[in-house]
Amino acid sequence: MKSAVKKIKHTFEYCAILILLLPLRILPVKLSVAIGGICGGLLWKFGVRRVVSRFNISLCFPEYDNKKIDDILEESYKNFCRSMVEFALLPKMRNNISRLATFPKSDELMKMAETGEGSIFVSGHFGSWELMGAAVAGLGIPVDFLVGEQSNPAVDSFINRIRAKMGVGIIHMGVAARGVIQSVRNGRTVAMLSDQDAGRSAVIVDFFGHKVSTPQGVAAFALKLKCPIVLAATYREGNSIRHRIETEIIRPDYSSLPPEKADAIRVITQEYTNHLEQAIRRAPQMYFWPHRRFKHSVEYPK
Repeated sequence: MKSAVKKIKHTFEYCAILILLLPLRILPVKLSVAIGGICGGLLWKFGVRRVVSRFNISLCFPEYDNKKIDDILEESYKNFCRSMVEFALLPKMRNNISRLATFPKSDELMKMAETGEGSIFVSGHFGSWELMGAAVAGLGIPVDFLVGEQSNPAVDSFINRIRAKMGVGIIHMGVAARGVIQSVRNGRTVAMLSDQDAGRSAVIVDFFGHKVSTPQGVAAFALKLKCPIVLAATYREGNSIRHRIETEIIRPDYSSLPPEKADAIRVITQEYTNHLEQAIRRAPQMYFWPHRRFKHSVEYPK
């Protein structure tokens, strides 16, 4: 009985998503993304996870007054919803993706792809991260996403179908180790998001002056494979559907890292976490603030 109820619920959720997306897929992309921005503004005004978001940004930018914080967060909510609409419309945008998402430093990325050098591509919940993956594939760079499985199988399949249409491969968490290693060794880029709390068994690094729990995956794979790490951040140009994707390739001197594996992982993780912090300082309205990033070291308000 419980299984049947869950199946009905999942079917309802999936159908609701399709119904909501139908008018957005009919309308011009610019208008649909603008509607996404309006929806994000409404989520902010309705107070969705507002307390957590305010708490997070206050920890990171204690010098900001309440008005500046609220202005940034409202724009952050708008950007998040714009990005979700863009993700749903990626197949419609496919032919224009190279025009809508530019890479100022694409030459070295292309050279790595041409020589068959695999890498770990790391970012956070910053800007339009799904569009970034599609844009990487659009350059002709073979890319796979390391993804978790959604609780709703129909929604999970829907999301992965969009990624596949954009030329993005999928590696599921359940086969992460084998999949990532094989992909990088085959000269592909594996993209991961690494900016959410990962529990007490993860690596602890500094982020905006606070200790945060961070997944070990990026650093552990890079250490094993001795591969480059591509640090990336996607900046939206104003309220438009154009994006600038800034990348920095780091090639750690693996021979000079601390001999203890845990210490080496911490050094690598701290380096790319610093990069994400710099991107957020540059454009805090691009970051997704509602998740409890600092729950390892601080107590959140009830």
